[in-house]
Amino acid sequence: MNNLLLELNEQQLAAVTITDKPLRIVAGAGSGKTKVIITKIAYLIQELEMAPYKILAVTFTNKAAREMRDRVNKIIPDLITNPHISTFHAWCSRVLREDYELIGLAKNFLIIDQSDQIAIVRNLINEHFSHLTELKKYTEKKIIYRIGNWKNDLISPLEAMEDCYSWLERAIATLYLKYEEYLKTIHSIDFNDLQVLVFKLFNEHPETLEKWRNRYDYVMVDEFQDTNDLQFDLIKFLTRDKNNLTVVGDPDQTIYSWRGAKVDIILNFNKTFSNGISIVLNENYRSTQKILDLANDFINNNKNREEKDIFTNNESGDLPTVKECQSRNDEARYVTLKIKELIKEGYEYKDIFVLYRLNAWSPEFEKEFQNNKIPFQLIGGIRFKDRKVIKEANAFLRTLATQDEQAIERVLKSIPKVGDVTIKKLKEKAQDMHVSLYDLIVNEDELHINQVSKHLTTIRSVLSKAVYIYNESKNIRVVLQFMLVESGYIQKLIHTEKKEDISYIESLYDQLENFDKSYQSDESENETTEKIISYLQEEALLNSDADDIEAQKVTLLTVHAAKGLENKIVFVVGLNQDIFPGRLSSNSLREIEEERRTLYVAITRAEEKLFVTYIKGEFSFISQAELAPSKFIKEFNQDLYQFEGRYQKSINPFANTSHIGEKTSQNQSKTTSVGYMKNDVIEHMIFGEGVVIEVNEQTMKVAFSSCYGIMPISVTDPTISKKN
Repeated sequence: MNNLLLELNEQQLAAVTITDKPLRIVAGAGSGKTKVIITKIAYLIQELEMAPYKILAVTFTNKAAREMRDRVNKIIPDLITNPHISTFHAWCSRVLREDYELIGLAKNFLIIDQSDQIAIVRNLINEHFSHLTELKKYTEKKIIYRIGNWKNDLISPLEAMEDCYSWLERAIATLYLKYEEYLKTIHSIDFNDLQVLVFKLFNEHPETLEKWRNRYDYVMVDEFQDTNDLQFDLIKFLTRDKNNLTVVGDPDQTIYSWRGAKVDIILNFNKTFSNGISIVLNENYRSTQKILDLANDFINNNKNREEKDIFTNNESGDLPTVKECQSRNDEARYVTLKIKELIKEGYEYKDIFVLYRLNAWSPEFEKEFQNNKIPFQLIGGIRFKDRKVIKEANAFLRTLATQDEQAIERVLKSIPKVGDVTIKKLKEKAQDMHVSLYDLIVNEDELHINQVSKHLTTIRSVLSKAVYIYNESKNIRVVLQFMLVESGYIQKLIHTEKKEDISYIESLYDQLENFDKSYQSDESENETTEKIISYLQEEALLNSDADDIEAQKVTLLTVHAAKGLENKIVFVVGLNQDIFPGRLSSNSLREIEEERRTLYVAITRAEEKLFVTYIKGEFSFISQAELAPSKFIKEFNQDLYQFEGRYQKSINPFANTSHIGEKTSQNQSKTTSVGYMKNDVIEHMIFGEGVVIEVNEQTMKVAFSSCYGIMPISVTDPTISKKN
């Protein structure tokens, strides 16, 4: 243990050894926070002789939790029991699995993911709200997001309906009610329910809360700046009046307010815990000082923060580069050529990140990298568990374990010769007979399903035999393979030549075998499908970590996906106004400060070299205007970076001009040499009559009265004419 403590700097050592008061560790980017957390867990176990299973550490991603577990096992390899290290949602799932009855859950409850939610909401709209065309225009994701906000604010469907300010909002609230009712029928909860139900459990059952408070002698929270009010309430439930809490985070890296995170929670920690103390980790072990100088100076523009300057002993390295490009294609070409130069210098493809604010910014880079044979990977694509073929395979397991209607529908849609018409008739017959869809297909007289379709006898036989096969083998892979083969599903993939999908199924078989080997059954388990339920719950808790980064490839990913990661070379691209920061963020100081923190996160991912690019002049449909430099570039201290223009001897346009020139550009945009001005009425040969709403150097935005809406038009377009 002494060797571990000797490796720490003064602030890190204090953060590890203070255990008698609520402690907030403000950990600057690259300051070794994970090392501090791991060493503190070891300190609690080895020096304070705390039982490992009495320590709870929660974080926000599976990757972070896995890394912590691995590092604890590495430094203390012979533990008989382990500390509980998991994500917030996984810990909540554990609580609910133990105390499900008190909160009205079935023992075999399932956790549905977003794709399941989308399917449920879509079906409910078609079933109950098909006459509301305005509601049908809403995307399912927007509705799910609204429902999630109500849940996190502890607002019930009935309360939501009472508080509605419009008929559309009331329709969504009514849909919320239908959604909750449907989840109960399929014994399922969603991700928001995990935390909401644990809050209600602790709030309404003091004896259960006390049991869980006594379960842990020490609680640690990683990435504390990402917590929302509900999560903070759960932390306070466990640690109130116990002085057994350490939280670790960086207010300057709070970039998830859209999912409820509040920077004020970490900033006001000492107000919540009056005897709490704070330690700042400000020595960086990741980046060069030149990169940190730019980051420190830039984030100082935020007002709602605690001032801290991150430093490093690594004084080497180049100044960051800011590059002006004339188009998105030009930007992608520049990054491509720079990567080729870096490879010649001795860097590898795996050393390079390309970060952007929006996923929509990646296509130009994908094309350019492909054309130049630069190996790359795109983080944020479809996850393994979200691929259609895997969702369908898991639906077979859900059908076997829970017989829920949604899973059976997915199974029916996936097998040969069964379509939507057949499924609709089956559901109507099941409703008429007052039986479940599963019972109609498997347990009722076969005559009933034959009246609907002659193609249902095979799936009836498969599902019936699957119960027997699983009871005999207790092997999930065996029973799934039986169902997929015998139902004709695998043959369907072969006929459609979906070789990649078949490889995904084979990979799923491997995954199930590994799960079978690692599964530890509870002695109290008596339900035959308990192991399948555990597997499905574990799958649902997997989140979208950017942890599948492969070797020897340039990585393209959003800044949010890059949080917690680092690399030698970082390109931050698309630093344009209305892109980064986004158009809507300019509505408030709070949103602009979050966008500024997001860029700070991007800059501090870089270890050795940082390149920032922006575009000037090209029209973009994303921003609905000619692309202009982000206001953030104007906030960069010109002495802390080197500028590259379009030409060899370009002068830095931001030199000594911070925050000026905006009025000039606005005045210039009102008129051009061609003679068009804002509010001019024009006639287009194809699009008809329109009104000029903005004029730039080479293009203008025109609002057409037809269905074309707002469109960019060249000021020299021969198909337009000004109307008197």
